[in-house]
Amino acid sequence: MRFAPNKNAIQLLLLLFLALANPAFAQDAGDEDLESAFDLKPNAEKLGDFEEVVKLCKSAIEKGLDTEGENEAKLLAASALFEQAEQLMIRISRQRDPTFYRNQALKLLKEAVEFDPEMGEGWLMIAKLNALRGGDAEEAREAIDQAIEKLEKLPAKQSESYLLRSMMVQKDDRDAAREDLDRAIELNESNVSALRARSTLLIIEGSVDEGLKDVKKILEINDGQSDALLAQAQILSRMADVKTVAATRKKVAEDSEDGSEDLSADSDLPDQSIEQLEADAKRVREAVLDIYGDLVELSPESEEFYLRKADAHRALDQDEEALAVIDELIAKDDRSIAALQKKAQIMLTEEGNDDETVKILDQAIKLDPYDTTTRLLRMQFFTARRQFDSAIVEAEKIIEKEPSNAGVMERLALLYSLDEQPKKAIEVYDGLLSRMPNSYLEQLPPRTRPVFLLQKIATLSSRGDAYLSTGEHEFAIEDYEEAIDLGDQIEEMQASLPDNSFEYTPDDGILNNLAWVLATSTLEELRDGKRAIELATLACEVTEYKRPHILSTLASGYAEEGDFDSAIKWIEKGLEINAAREISELLPEEEIERQRKSLETELESYKQKKPWRENQAEEAKKEEAESKKSEDEDSDGKDSDDKDSDDKDSDDKDSNQEDESEDSDPGVLKS
Repeated sequence: MRFAPNKNAIQLLLLLFLALANPAFAQDAGDEDLESAFDLKPNAEKLGDFEEVVKLCKSAIEKGLDTEGENEAKLLAASALFEQAEQLMIRISRQRDPTFYRNQALKLLKEAVEFDPEMGEGWLMIAKLNALRGGDAEEAREAIDQAIEKLEKLPAKQSESYLLRSMMVQKDDRDAAREDLDRAIELNESNVSALRARSTLLIIEGSVDEGLKDVKKILEINDGQSDALLAQAQILSRMADVKTVAATRKKVAEDSEDGSEDLSADSDLPDQSIEQLEADAKRVREAVLDIYGDLVELSPESEEFYLRKADAHRALDQDEEALAVIDELIAKDDRSIAALQKKAQIMLTEEGNDDETVKILDQAIKLDPYDTTTRLLRMQFFTARRQFDSAIVEAEKIIEKEPSNAGVMERLALLYSLDEQPKKAIEVYDGLLSRMPNSYLEQLPPRTRPVFLLQKIATLSSRGDAYLSTGEHEFAIEDYEEAIDLGDQIEEMQASLPDNSFEYTPDDGILNNLAWVLATSTLEELRDGKRAIELATLACEVTEYKRPHILSTLASGYAEEGDFDSAIKWIEKGLEINAAREISELLPEEEIERQRKSLETELESYKQKKPWRENQAEEAKKEEAESKKSEDEDSDGKDSDDKDSDDKDSDDKDSNQEDESEDSDPGVLKS
C-alpha cells in the first residue's frame, strides 16, 4: 500500500535544508528575547522594568546570538544595570546608613562594567560609591583610574573624575591633588566644584589671591543666582575661621612657658606665621563682605542678606559699618525684629549705649513678647550690667515658654548663685539632674555617652558649689564624689572608642573643691585629710602645679593631717606663683592682690600650727572689707580721735562677726 506524502512535512524539510545550506537564512535563537528587551527599554521606569530588560538580554545571550547581536545585548544590559544603580543612588542620599543600597548598587555596576568594560560612567559611579564612608578605598582608586581612561571622549565626565581623584589623594599627596584639579578645570572651565576645591586648597595653603581668582570665576558662572553666591560666602567664611583658629593656636603655643603645645601633628593647618594667617583671614573676610554686598543689591528686599552683611562687617571689627547696614534695614522696615535684635547685639558690648540698647530691646519685646532670642539678649544685657534680678526675670520667662530648655535652666541657676540665692539655684539644678538618670546612658550610642556624662558632671559640680555656699557640706561632698565617679566612667569609655576621638581630663575644679571641703570643713565628721591630699595632688598635676589656689588646697590637706612643714611649703609655692602673675592672665590686679592676702593669712595660720577652717575664709573676707572701709574713711580726712573711735567700733564689730560666723558655718567656694 502506498502512502501519500504530507505536504507540510515536505515544506518543513525544504526549509531545514535551505537553513543548513545557507546559515544567514536562519534566525538566531536569542533574537526574539533581544527584540523584546529593546522594545521594553524605552518605556522602562521602575527598578523591576530595568531588571526585566537585563533578564531578557541574558536569556538572549544564553539562547544564542551572532557576534553583533551579542554585543548589542551586552551593551543594553549594561545600560539597564547602570540605570538601576542610578535609582539606588537617589535612595542612598536619603539614608542615614547607606550600606545596604550602596552594596546593591555596586553589585549592579560591577556586572554592568563586566558586560561593557568601556563604560566610563559605570567606573565613575563605582568610585563614587566606594568613596562614601565605609567604602573600599583601594577599589575606589582602581575604579577612578579606569573612569579617567574610559571617559576621554566625554570631557565633562572626565573632569568630574579628575575632581573625585583629587579628593581621594589630597590628604596624602597635595601636589597630585592640585594637578588633578588643574586638569579637571582645563577639561571643563565651568566645573564649579573643581574651582571651589582648588580655591579652598590655594587659600588654606596661603595663596589667597590665586584662590580668590577661582572664586571670582565661580561668581561669574553663578551670576544672579543668590543661593549659589550665599553658599560661596559661607564656604569662604569657614576658611577665614580656619585661618583665625590656626593663628590663635599658634599664639597659645608661643605664649606657653615651655612651648608644650605642638602643632606639627596638625598637617591640615597651614604652615604660616601668625601675621600671615591673620592677614589671610582678613583678606578672605573682605571677599565675603563683597559677596554679601552683591547679594543685598541683587535682592534688596531680603532681610537675611542685610543681616549677613552686618555680620561680615563685625567679623572685620567694623561695628560702625555694621550698625549702618542694620539702620538701613530698619529704615526699610522698622518692625523687623531680627534687625532690632542684631542692633542690640552689636550695642551690647558698649556700656555707653545702655539707654538706647534697652530702648531697642523694649521695642523688640513689644513686637513679640514671646520671642526667645530677644529674651536671651535682654538676659545677656542685664547679666553683663550685673542686674541679676532683671536677668532672672528674663530667664524665667523663657523657661515658662520652653520648660525643657536645659541651657537656659543652667543660666538661671547661675544667675541665682550670682544674685546670692543659692537655695533657688539648687532647686533648678535638682530639676536638671532629674532629667539625667543614669539609666538614660544605656539608651545612647557609645560615642555620645561621654558627652552626656560631661553634662551631668558639670551640673553636679555646679550644685555642689551651691551647697558649699549654703554651708551644706555633706551634700556638696556627695555631688563632687559622684562627679568624680562619672569622670572615671568616661576614662573607661575613652579607652574603648576605636579612634580615640574623645579625650577626657579630670576636672581640676571639682577635685580642688572636694579636697578643700574635706580638709577645711567645720564639721569634724566630714574631714578627711588623706583624701584631701590625694585629690589636691591630682588637681595640681592636672594644672602643672601652676594654680596658687589649688596649691593652697594641697597645703590645707597637709595641715589637717598635722604636717605643717608641707603645708607651709605649698603655701609659699603658691605665693611665688602669685607674685609672678601678670594682668595678661585675664586676672585683674585686685584679684591677684586678694589672693596674695588670703595665702599670707593661711601661711600665718600654719606657722602657728593651726589647720585652716572654712569659716576662717569668711572671716578673712569680712576683715578685708572692714580694713578697706577704714582706709576709705581715713582718706576722707577724719581726725585721729574719730579714727580711734572708728577702730574701736570696728574691732567690736569684728568680734561679733567672728561669733556669728562660727555659729552659722557658711560655706565658701575655694577659687
